[in-house]
Amino acid sequence: MPNKLLIKDAVLALPSGPSRCDLLCDGHRIVAIGRNLEADGAAQFNANGLTVGPGFVDVHVHGGGGHTFFSTDPREVTAYAAWAPRNGVTSFLVSTVGPNADETEQILSSLEPAVGVHSPAAEVLGFHLEGPFLNPDRCGAFHPDMLREPVREEFLRYQEAARGHIRQVTFAPELPGAESLVAAIVGSGAVAAIGHTDATFEEAQAAFDAGARHVTHLFNAMRPLHQREGGVIAAALLREDATCELVCDGVHVAPEVLRLAYRALGPNRMVVVTDNLHLAGTADQAGRFAGMDVEAEGGVARRTDGTIVGGVATMDQHFRNAVKILGIDLPTAFRLTSTNPARVAGAAKRKGVIDRGYDADLVMLDSRLEVAATVCRGDIVYAADHGRRA
Repeated sequence: MPNKLLIKDAVLALPSGPSRCDLLCDGHRIVAIGRNLEADGAAQFNANGLTVGPGFVDVHVHGGGGHTFFSTDPREVTAYAAWAPRNGVTSFLVSTVGPNADETEQILSSLEPAVGVHSPAAEVLGFHLEGPFLNPDRCGAFHPDMLREPVREEFLRYQEAARGHIRQVTFAPELPGAESLVAAIVGSGAVAAIGHTDATFEEAQAAFDAGARHVTHLFNAMRPLHQREGGVIAAALLREDATCELVCDGVHVAPEVLRLAYRALGPNRMVVVTDNLHLAGTADQAGRFAGMDVEAEGGVARRTDGTIVGGVATMDQHFRNAVKILGIDLPTAFRLTSTNPARVAGAAKRKGVIDRGYDADLVMLDSRLEVAATVCRGDIVYAADHGRRA
């Protein structure tokens, strides 16, 4: 028999506004929303004083809690999936790439069994391939030797190794072969994402026209905005059919620039991501990333030359930052951290929304917007106060 969970007296952060309701989960789905619900045999959770929203979806994350996705060991992914709910994350894409084609293929084929596993943990929705088709001049955290021009057949080889579970591919559209690559990405059912690029405005526009629909960590590792050449940034902000990732740790992108981007993107096109490394959520201050030494300091990880290489702030902190920096209400913040990324990951029909028939992926926040409990497909997988369970 499927498990039943009745969440009592919650304030649901719905697009229409906050609503005090009960919520019934049967198995891994939400089956009822209303007042004074009853359900025989259901476990109960007292959500009085808590705000409940759809669980966070992170489409750009390289690890956390000491676990890395630059590995052929699927236990790294499953361990991260068990750790992530304490930060409100209920599903994510595995962002990874290898130092060469053979090792990238091996990583994808080795980690693929973790995709879609129904366990009491955050769900792996697939892969985000960040590289190798990036511009070495905008390599960011990646060693230039890892990067090369796009080859359609190479991507298809990766997608086969991942059994079709690559959901997002970051590429530089100015590189030779990019147009053919976009066609292959889109044809495989994945999202083509512009990033790590020195593309001009016209080159970015051509990529969007060819089918690209997403931008990886807007502003970071790309040609900066200039008054005589807008580059990817101007093209992305003006392109109404494209979503854009923003890292909201307050360091990757300055608060005033985040506000400016949100003014242009609005609540439907901004996607909050962590870009976290394995150092996130740990006491460790140093490690390795993409074959190079990194150190965590001031809320981000940096190479020894000072280059920012990724985040260490957890997703719940990004949520709080979005509310404070952007001046938005909680339902809107959940759109940026749950609804919009679920759409990017190809899971919008079952994730990112609180509604009947959707996966029972939920995060409960206290008055300080800290995670009080997380539900993954109907299972309470994290609770700060175990006394709330009936």
